[in-house]
Amino acid sequence: MGSMSPTRPRRTQAERTAETRRALLDATLDALVEVGFKGTTTTEVARRAGVSVGALQGHFPTKIGLLTAAIEFALNRRIEEFEVLMAGLDPSADKLDEAFDLLWSMFSGPTFTATHELWVAARTDAELAPAVIETDRQFAEACERVYTQLLAPAGSASPPSRIALQMAFALMNGLAMSRSIAGYEPFAAHDILDAFKTVARPLVTDQQSEGTQ
Repeated sequence: MGSMSPTRPRRTQAERTAETRRALLDATLDALVEVGFKGTTTTEVARRAGVSVGALQGHFPTKIGLLTAAIEFALNRRIEEFEVLMAGLDPSADKLDEAFDLLWSMFSGPTFTATHELWVAARTDAELAPAVIETDRQFAEACERVYTQLLAPAGSASPPSRIALQMAFALMNGLAMSRSIAGYEPFAAHDILDAFKTVARPLVTDQQSEGTQ
């Protein structure tokens, strides 16, 4: 008995593996946001991804391996989002204002929440800490690259002040953490960010003036 040819090509094993892997990583990040680090067990992640615990362990034999992969996955998605948003800024807009608003958007979404859960866990987990530290460094480097491209003075080889960006990281990390309990915001985040832009602007514009002299 002849069989009908399929209307669409079959997925390859590699494609099926990649899809399952992605589903597990998405489920891990969703669990971190919704039930926290303690609740993100392999059983919970497998349930959310719609696979068996055995299938999960076939992809990620250890929980540390799963969490490390989820950190890298979140980082890459965060950097891609940030670079796309930065590239799409209106050229006529105030670049410093827009740059810090976009950076803040990266600190006030679910990716930050998941990362923060892992950051806190890494304080007492020597296996998890290296991946969290490396991811933080890579995100900072990616932001610095985009920030430099955006704010470097025209015709100048010198990058804009790094201290303004580092101050922004410190401020935004603190603000995002302070708002992490639903319904509680001890500081008026946007008022503080507006004040910070006023403080940071001379750090950038002074250097821009030097670069065009």
